[in-house]
Amino acid sequence: MRTFVIAQPSPRTLALQAVRRAALWTVCFALLTGCSRVEEFYDSKLSLDQPVDWWHQLQGGPVADERPPPPGITDPYPNLARVPGKPAATDAATRAGLSAQLATERDHARLLAAQDPLVFPPPGTATLPTAKPAAPGPAAGATPAASAAPQTPDPDTSTMVLDAANATPPAPAVKAPQPAEPGAPAAFRTPPRSAGPVESGPIPAIPASAPPLPKLSGLPTTEPAPVVLRARPSIRFDFPPGSAALPASAEPGLRALAAQRAGGPIAVTAGGDASSAAPDAQGAALPLALRRTGAIAALLIAAGVPSTAIRSQAVAPGREASARLVD
Repeated sequence: MRTFVIAQPSPRTLALQAVRRAALWTVCFALLTGCSRVEEFYDSKLSLDQPVDWWHQLQGGPVADERPPPPGITDPYPNLARVPGKPAATDAATRAGLSAQLATERDHARLLAAQDPLVFPPPGTATLPTAKPAAPGPAAGATPAASAAPQTPDPDTSTMVLDAANATPPAPAVKAPQPAEPGAPAAFRTPPRSAGPVESGPIPAIPASAPPLPKLSGLPTTEPAPVVLRARPSIRFDFPPGSAALPASAEPGLRALAAQRAGGPIAVTAGGDASSAAPDAQGAALPLALRRTGAIAALLIAAGVPSTAIRSQAVAPGREASARLVD
């Protein structure tokens, strides 16, 4: 018959086992609490899409901020009924006036370009600066004191300016007359004579009337016709404030001016109600002035004046308009 003896653990062993169980339960509780907190933090601030977002959140700063929603995401869907309709086309008179004004400005630009053309220098006329030869070096065997040139001090700038101002300008060089070719006329073979020194004195009086006409034998004496200044008809009127509509009272005068044209051009001027001399106000007033000159030009064209005979000018200040015959 066998007898089994069960050994009882010592009190020290029981204490160690109790401490181990307590530490194990503490670690398990800490792990469970930490996992719940990490899960809550991850679900609230991080995204499961990319690990880069977690790294940015750990970095902090602007890179960790959440992206704002796109603008207009909460706005209602646009209503197509609010789209404005097609703008009304301008009338034929306004378009004709604008065409006449553009043609006038084009002709004026061509005239200015013809009067003052750009002249380019012919190729090959530009001269390049020539390089100055370098000063010769000291000779072999010469001492520095003997080979060095005497250096003069730099002159004072103020002294140079005063000397240049007090200096007498040199007399202009007189070129000798070149002999003309043997086959040239006598007038070109004779060298020109100098007019002589200019004498100072009182200015002669201007006669009140023209000198008498010379009397030649065999020719009748004629008297010049008196100069008669031709009248230049014109008309002036005011536009309503802020409007380019042509006043009804100005139409008869413009038609009468078109009838008296007799083939001459007509100058048209209109203002744009500029309130000040500031550049912004002047620029904002020019479109109104252009529409006013276009309205006047359209009426003149309807009255029989060709568009090439109208010279339009738009000014910023005032609301006064005028039309006049020019030579």
